[in-house]
Amino acid sequence: MTTLANPPNPKTDHVLLDVQGMHCAGCASLIEAAVSKVEGVTWVRVNLVGGRASIQFDPDRTTAEQLAQKVIQGGYRVEVIRPDEDLGAREIEKESRERAGWRRRLVVGTALLAVEVILAFSGLLSGLPLISAQFVLATVLQIYVGWPYFVGALLRARNLTANMDTLIALGTGAAYVSGVVHFAQSLTAGIVSDHATMAFMDAGMILTFITLGKYLEVRAKGRASRAIRRLLDLSPQEAVAIRNDQPVTVAVEAVMVDETILVRPGARVPLDAEVLTGTSNVDQSWLTGESIPVEKQAGDEILAGTINGEGALTARVLRPAGQSALARVIELVRHAQESKTDVGRLADRVVGWFVPGVLLIAAVTLLAWGLLGGDWSTGFTCTVAVLVVACPCALGLATPTAILVGSGRGAEQGILVKEAHALETAAKVTTAVLDKTGTVTEGRPRVTEIVPLPEVNEATLLAAAAAAERLSDHPLARAVVEEAERRGIDIPKAEALQMIAGQGIQASMDNRTVRVGNARLLGSASVSMDGLEQPIRLIHKRGQSALAVAINDRPLGVIAVGDRIAEGSVEGVATLRKLGIDVQLLSGDHRTTAEAVAHAVGIEHVTAEVLPDEKHAVVERLRAKQQTVAMVGDGINDAPALVAADLGIAMGTGADVAIESADVVLVKQDLRAVAATIRLGRATLRTIRQNLAWAFVYNLLLIPLAAGALILPFGLHLPPAAAAAAMAMSSVSVVTNSLLLRRRV
Repeated sequence: MTTLANPPNPKTDHVLLDVQGMHCAGCASLIEAAVSKVEGVTWVRVNLVGGRASIQFDPDRTTAEQLAQKVIQGGYRVEVIRPDEDLGAREIEKESRERAGWRRRLVVGTALLAVEVILAFSGLLSGLPLISAQFVLATVLQIYVGWPYFVGALLRARNLTANMDTLIALGTGAAYVSGVVHFAQSLTAGIVSDHATMAFMDAGMILTFITLGKYLEVRAKGRASRAIRRLLDLSPQEAVAIRNDQPVTVAVEAVMVDETILVRPGARVPLDAEVLTGTSNVDQSWLTGESIPVEKQAGDEILAGTINGEGALTARVLRPAGQSALARVIELVRHAQESKTDVGRLADRVVGWFVPGVLLIAAVTLLAWGLLGGDWSTGFTCTVAVLVVACPCALGLATPTAILVGSGRGAEQGILVKEAHALETAAKVTTAVLDKTGTVTEGRPRVTEIVPLPEVNEATLLAAAAAAERLSDHPLARAVVEEAERRGIDIPKAEALQMIAGQGIQASMDNRTVRVGNARLLGSASVSMDGLEQPIRLIHKRGQSALAVAINDRPLGVIAVGDRIAEGSVEGVATLRKLGIDVQLLSGDHRTTAEAVAHAVGIEHVTAEVLPDEKHAVVERLRAKQQTVAMVGDGINDAPALVAADLGIAMGTGADVAIESADVVLVKQDLRAVAATIRLGRATLRTIRQNLAWAFVYNLLLIPLAAGALILPFGLHLPPAAAAAAMAMSSVSVVTNSLLLRRRV
């Protein structure tokens, strides 16, 4: 069973805002700064890529409406997202609307610019008619295509702030105003100037190229969000509830806990539920990654989003729609995408100073060329180029797009990252400490070997042992009974169970005494141990329990019961070691058992017989040696160590407290996923660094070039139109590089 618990904090409330009008990381930083100053706000996270603000606050000191109004005051359009709202449908509709809006502006801008260029170079018009036509075209282009940028810049100016819209509006506005001035001079003086034609075309090219970049950026961000959309698509909107003995189709939100639902063949399971009647094979691939359906029958749990096979099932609802395992997975992915890495926080601080810095550089450029060089015309052109080429977007998108793709890719692989910084930490892990039970091993005893004496078959031995053990609730007893049932063996009826402390049990079966336990139990009844001692020694050497079985004074054989090595543990440990990580085993079990398990999976360093607080101390000692430690566990006793570690990784099959204490939750109990987490972290951090390097290098090289630093020595200059094209492509390059992360992991 996968448990993904997240108990609400009764002292705080939470609101999710849909924020429209954010164009760069500066916008996100401004919103975070403004909202965080509101009394009662405990934390705020703004997701630039998703266009959302997630705010936790004290409802006694402020309200969701007041917080939304605070964001609106900053010049943004805001909607409060209802808790029961279909976020998947909202995001699809929002992205479609945004993409369509930029596409319309791009088409209109391209058409108007094309007409401008044709008129300028075809000879169809000349003189004042040409300039007049271009003035009309440029004006329409500025109003329609440039509207979002000018409105955004004015709203920022009203709040004494600046962002990317400010730079674009100043750049294209300056070019347009220059054209208007030359056009007015032509009208008054009667002398036609080519400067007007070039200025109008520069203004049009700036807007059109930047709008092309925005359109491509929106499309790329949409692709980056597909992972979470695929998860949202798994959740059915309706369920078939059994009410008054009749099937009724209702919204999943209307189904109550303990209500009975019908899951028809081939349908998606709408809610987490326990099967009451019916048998079917259920496809759980979204959760476990396994393509082979799992048989479900009465008493088994089925999870929302899984696909029912050929049989109809009735089931009792265990959790409401908003608390299903699927809903929790989606919440974890969203939370990770809205959080920030340390590298991302550094980038945000840089972006906060970026726009004011560019405005200062632009002013210095104009004054330097005008006052020192005496060339105001060149200074004006260079100033426009500086305003247009500077790209805070590339810096702002470098981290969130990589986190978006990385966390989404992780969710597809069953790796649920709670916080973005966990991916950054995973990339730096040097030591992985693994809990034994439930992490390296399956976590429950199973029969691993049956050794009957000559003239006794396995079925007879197992049936006798199961007859007695069925009366006990000991974990070893359950393992024996389960093995007998799995093999389809008829288990005889036994009675009069006696438990002998430290030795085993005995019971009466068909007027005979069945004994199951250790050598001392059989010895006390004068049962011969001939033929049993050797297999018992070998079983103990493997770190497993040996159950000797006898009827009356006749020995039947030995049954080995142990915690099997979990699937993927051997390969997972080997992969971790190939990644250069020191792997250690940490267990509260006996040293012999722990060392046997460690040897089986290829772990050299073992710490056994430790209590929960001692596990915590072991992790702290490793960290004191400058090791970056990942702790992997699943039990309540692992929680202190998970918290102490740099990176806590919990198995989703484990205890709720372990999951809550961890930074990463693995949906399936498989150590290969631990190695995959490390690879995902390294690939994500590498992508973030590539994005930031590109963004910094781009701005460091092109801003001086745009300012005209190479005009005098080499005659090299970046015209405003080329600057706009470069700026547009820089953002697209960052998003595209983040999208390539999907192919790297």
